[in-house]
Amino acid sequence: MHLRYRTSLFAFLVGFSLWSVVVPNVFAADGEMRTWNDTTGKFKIKGKFLSLENGTVTLEREDGTELEIELKKLSPADQKFIADSAADNPFKSKKDDDPFKAKSKTKKPATTKTPPASPGASDGPRTVTVDWSSAEAITLSPPSDAWKVEVPKTAPLAFKPKNAPLPPKTGFFEGVKGMAISTIAGKAAVGFVVADPRPVGVSRVVICDFKSGKTTAPATAPGQMVPIALHDDGEQILMRRDEFGFGNLDRLEVWTLAGKAPEKSITWIPYDDVKGAGRDVMWAEFLDPDHLATSSRAGKLVIWKYPQIEPICSLDLVDGAVPGLSDDRKFIAYCNGSDVGLFDVTKREVVAQQATPEKLTWPYLAISPSGKRIGCISQDKVLVWDFATGKLERQFAVTGIHIHGGIEFPDDGFILGNSKFLIDVDNQLKFWTYDGQEQARSKAGWTFFAITDGDKKPGTLGTGQLPHPAAKDLLKKALTDPDLFVLKSGTKVKLNLEAIPAAERERVQKGLTQRLQGIGCQPDPNGTIDLIASMEGPKEREVSFRHSGDYKMQEYVNRLRFVFQGQPAWESSSSNVPFMVSLKRGENLGTHLKSLEKPEYGFFDRVELPKFVQKPVAGQAASRSLTLGQSKVTTSGIR
Repeated sequence: MHLRYRTSLFAFLVGFSLWSVVVPNVFAADGEMRTWNDTTGKFKIKGKFLSLENGTVTLEREDGTELEIELKKLSPADQKFIADSAADNPFKSKKDDDPFKAKSKTKKPATTKTPPASPGASDGPRTVTVDWSSAEAITLSPPSDAWKVEVPKTAPLAFKPKNAPLPPKTGFFEGVKGMAISTIAGKAAVGFVVADPRPVGVSRVVICDFKSGKTTAPATAPGQMVPIALHDDGEQILMRRDEFGFGNLDRLEVWTLAGKAPEKSITWIPYDDVKGAGRDVMWAEFLDPDHLATSSRAGKLVIWKYPQIEPICSLDLVDGAVPGLSDDRKFIAYCNGSDVGLFDVTKREVVAQQATPEKLTWPYLAISPSGKRIGCISQDKVLVWDFATGKLERQFAVTGIHIHGGIEFPDDGFILGNSKFLIDVDNQLKFWTYDGQEQARSKAGWTFFAITDGDKKPGTLGTGQLPHPAAKDLLKKALTDPDLFVLKSGTKVKLNLEAIPAAERERVQKGLTQRLQGIGCQPDPNGTIDLIASMEGPKEREVSFRHSGDYKMQEYVNRLRFVFQGQPAWESSSSNVPFMVSLKRGENLGTHLKSLEKPEYGFFDRVELPKFVQKPVAGQAASRSLTLGQSKVTTSGIR
């Protein structure tokens, strides 16, 4: 039984400004109805593709009439559809304000085969039941040769991405819950969800064009769905059910935005053969316009034919494993807990695999922008391998900042964990904390932040490169300026344990000595900075647990502070009041809480200390960060 303590944490952020509603192109099969758009976005029709003759495409409308239009008059996505569907590639139309108002012709037979997918069909989304009979199961046995792989050929974005507006939140309970990036399309899909207190929820999605800095009007639908991947056309959004609880991240849908409501073209549950948490979809990326990759919480990685939604092959990894895709989308880095490897997307085979230095739990992987490094976060561990040789370059712990979870690789020398903690790989340093964003994704050396600013002001899809210039400057000073930091490796620290009961001082002194040694420092009666430990309480406190009522507890607070010349520089604390309670069968909550009403000196044995502390400023509150620095990400930039 798990009970969670209610806290009062409030976050206010978001924003937006409309430009024009983009009419999306909904892909459909040859011979079936689909929506066609002209280059201006002003005109659209529904029709079947019939043929191409001398640069002219012939379409059949719903009423049976036929028309012609030039290829150059159609949207880029429609032109690509024609190129993929026909042997030839051109068009023609009458000279008319509306390019679709062309002359009628007698009906002609379709000239291409009809594939099974029809995302643009007008009779509702196509529901797919997955057929695994023809899918190949890839064996993860290591190749015979030593790890030797050519580094992917990556290139920076051909343009500098622009910030784009986000709509204001509709209320307190709405937040940005998902974001998908396509550098091919130069667009991002950003999803808002209202989850509480409404039982069904409401989802809103916009597409931000970070080439132009413009954003579509939001499309709204009932339910809790978030974008998880964006197609190369920048219009088809892969959405995932996103409800609380294991097994409730299982359903995928393909949406395009068409006015106030999305058009849903495909829906399926990729891992419907699994029950419980294992069916959750944890990761997805488009590999090209015709292929999609997904990975489940149970660690099943699948390559799909798109939009047919046919599984081509699969790899079985480990529970909680999340793979990483190279920027050229040719390689997928994976971990099965005991091995790390590379899967060649084109060859559909494992091209490198080797043992990890230790068993890894819930490994999240990413490949650096240059393609030269593979990064991994496994709970509080960070590991980095050389992509070409498989050599383990870095292995270190980053305890205390809780980065287990998401991973991004914004720069070859830095890994971003949980969308906020930037880790300096080469210096093995908990480097920077970024707060204020609701989502962050890194692609091609750029990081995209979804930033909100309440229900009145517009938010921003912010773009930038991490670490930002101010952070780089501070890192340079940290490594070279002897006067900037009052605590760093080699600093002598004066322990002050006067606020610790005499009977416990020896134990606390031993624990803090070990923690100081862990950051390269030593206790010294003549130290230049004080480390003050205290145990405060007991003090009566009323606490409330969901569905279990209110209780009164005697609270004890452990506190630890670095103080420089009388000014507080850094602080950490802990309380015996639990945030979450796990009860054994038959155990009473009141009795359990009573058993916790005592000082907990183990805090001083396990507390994480910062490696660097800057000289404090008079009147400024003590820092609580374990990173070298911290910044607020706002709609106007990083500060």
